[in-house]
Amino acid sequence: MFSKDILTQVDNLLSRYPIKQNALIPILLLAQQENEGWLTEEWMQHVADICEVPLTHVEGVATFYTMFRLKRPGKFHLQVCTCVPCCLVGGTELLEHTEKKLNIHAGHTTTDGEFSIEEMECLGACSFAPAIIVNEDYHEQVTPDKMDKLIDQLKQ
Repeated sequence: MFSKDILTQVDNLLSRYPIKQNALIPILLLAQQENEGWLTEEWMQHVADICEVPLTHVEGVATFYTMFRLKRPGKFHLQVCTCVPCCLVGGTELLEHTEKKLNIHAGHTTTDGEFSIEEMECLGACSFAPAIIVNEDYHEQVTPDKMDKLIDQLKQ
């Protein structure tokens, strides 16, 4: 299921871990990357086979960590931090503004599949709050105006 290039990365990871199970998280990240940003049961079974663990173990890991998605995200997945430092400087208002602009709530995807929103507990950018991640790119000190401009740019 992995592309040739990613399979090389998987083999490299497995060579660094004497116990295959210990490579589970980085291999799950690669699987998610290969499958347009989310994990299906088929992909989780594939990773379980590679790491020589039961599917239930992989599902437990995938549901525990927030970086794994079990449903298809939008082309542009917006993660908005609403932990205390971000909330103190407008994180909750930013989330609400983003939901209104895209006409969806956190946890959902626009009907055209372009955008999805996820409320996050902490993105680790407290000194530069409020923070968001768009796919893999961090954006800091985001205001509603900055969010509007960012979404408009992504739409183009």
